[in-house]
Amino acid sequence: MNLLLLAMGLILLGGPHALHMGPGDPNFDEKLVKGKWFSVALASNEPKFIAKDTDMKFFIHKIQVTPESLQFHFHRKVRGMCVPTMMTAHKTKKKFQYTVNHSGHKTIFLEKVDPKHFVIFCAHSMKHGKETVVVTLFSRTPTVSPDVMWMFKKYCKTHGIHASNIVDLTQTGASPRRCATLPKGPEN
Repeated sequence: MNLLLLAMGLILLGGPHALHMGPGDPNFDEKLVKGKWFSVALASNEPKFIAKDTDMKFFIHKIQVTPESLQFHFHRKVRGMCVPTMMTAHKTKKKFQYTVNHSGHKTIFLEKVDPKHFVIFCAHSMKHGKETVVVTLFSRTPTVSPDVMWMFKKYCKTHGIHASNIVDLTQTGASPRRCATLPKGPEN
């Protein structure tokens, strides 16, 4: 019981950031997440971020790693068109934590990772006094094993995201290849 109270106290004192431990190995080399990825699952405590036809959905193409940042190259559906976008997440003093100033300030955490198979990122943002959490699962292949999907769902649950707010993009018709079939925007 005392351990449970201590854990709850630490979570409350540390806020949402206390939930983020990063990859199991504190010496994990972030460079291992560079390369080609597929968007496999998306979850949020805010349903509008996972709605069927939302412009908020994006499909990762690749991640580049620099000494100061992670650069996410993705395609995003905007008014029915597939538009390439790049977002830079700047490293902070805390390991595996990044900040993004894109549609407001966001803190992104590199969480669970098996660099040959999958990576989970968790983003927190505050707007109008409300915290939004978005969790993404990327894979080196268009699908993941049931074990990885189970782990993703368990991770989301520990971050207060209900199972109904988790979308398996491989099962919805919004697969990682879906954006490739949309009309291309003027940037392509």
